[in-house]
Amino acid sequence: MTTRETTGSSGREREADRDRGSSSVTSRRGFLATGATVTALSFAGCLGGTDGQDTVDGGGNGDGNADTATGNGQTGTTATTATTGDAPDEVVIGAIHPLTGSTSYTGTRCYQAIDLAATVATENGGIESMGGAEVTVLSRDHANDPSRAGEAARELVDEGADVLTGTYSSGVTSAVATAAEREGVPFVIDVSTAASILQEREFEYVYRTQPNSREMARNTVTHTLAAAEDAGYEPETAAVFYIDTTYGQSISDGLRTAVDEAGLDLVTEETIGFGGTADTQVTSLREADPDVLFPTVFPQQFMGLIGSMRDQEYWPPVFSGAASAGFTAENFQEIGEVINGSLSTGFRIDRSRERVRQLSQRFAQAYETAPMASNQGMSYATAQVMIAAFEQAGSTAPEALNATLGELTVSDHVMAMPPITFRDDGENANALATTAQVQDLAIETVYPDEFAATEVNTETLVSD
Repeated sequence: MTTRETTGSSGREREADRDRGSSSVTSRRGFLATGATVTALSFAGCLGGTDGQDTVDGGGNGDGNADTATGNGQTGTTATTATTGDAPDEVVIGAIHPLTGSTSYTGTRCYQAIDLAATVATENGGIESMGGAEVTVLSRDHANDPSRAGEAARELVDEGADVLTGTYSSGVTSAVATAAEREGVPFVIDVSTAASILQEREFEYVYRTQPNSREMARNTVTHTLAAAEDAGYEPETAAVFYIDTTYGQSISDGLRTAVDEAGLDLVTEETIGFGGTADTQVTSLREADPDVLFPTVFPQQFMGLIGSMRDQEYWPPVFSGAASAGFTAENFQEIGEVINGSLSTGFRIDRSRERVRQLSQRFAQAYETAPMASNQGMSYATAQVMIAAFEQAGSTAPEALNATLGELTVSDHVMAMPPITFRDDGENANALATTAQVQDLAIETVYPDEFAATEVNTETLVSD
């Protein structure tokens, strides 16, 4: 596997592919109407071969179950295979993340997860349908600037990227989606929550593996009320506290709807900006006195909220993060026992599998960082999907990849989530946010049952 910052395989060949493949855009629905079929795929090789050989939680945030790989990991009809003379030496993933700025830590780790997935795929023989083509990653920093991200997408395509991914910022992701659509190159979103990206515009080349903001919010409220019911508690009111960004606004919009559908009274909504304090907001929360508080913030704001709550000796009966960062072992040690019983809903890696645990440790060792968490797991799973699309299509032509993505099912991935397969609007039809609880200062998945590592601790769920 090769990672490069500036040069791709063959911008000239890539441009020729675009000329051949996208002179007229074929819609997903239109393509399916032709009767073309693409087989399901279980891509075991991306996990790193057999158990014990080699093998993350965030907007994602924990753990779950998965499937068993057999044989070479593929099911169904053999993929279309390029002839030896036509097969490229490499397939190229273009990754766009924040590598500088306030979210650079997570953005860099997301890129590294994609880099590791490419490394593992290449170690396991590369893209067999293309003669063992190496999986290469081109990386770009968007620095949380949408205009810079759009330009980065165009540069990556010119330098040979066959497919794009990113970006850990919903506003930036929208810009990359627009650029990818214009270029006629598939863009598979790894981490970006806002439902509006795919729900308010119609794209032909854009897909998302993670649950969107509406699904995350709905899962959050549903699982929180299920836990409360198990504890014999009946919430009547709720409040939301969110970062004033596209990410925070999109989750809060979803929560507003989900809370109303659940019959709860939303008594207050409080926001915080980058660099702001939460003192005034916590005062308002105390006065509103909600039965459930749903925070949606980045790590810095999460700890700011906790600090202000501690200063004002306030804690809601139920504290339930909605796609909220900050639910980490390091933070729990600093916060102390009061965080026990809290809930956190987001996508999570499947820590029930030995190979996934090994993969997480390999990630930490290879990049001298913490083990994989949710966001990095989703980036890795997204890379698995793109690599599976290359294998199944047997081609780097954009139309072939796009058609394959529209029909692909990837069962053997690293997330606590059912098989990944895309609806006609590009959303993952089986996207799922699981809910974890802080138990003994560790995070344990408790809902839904199929991915639960343990039962909810009803004694610590509701604070006095």
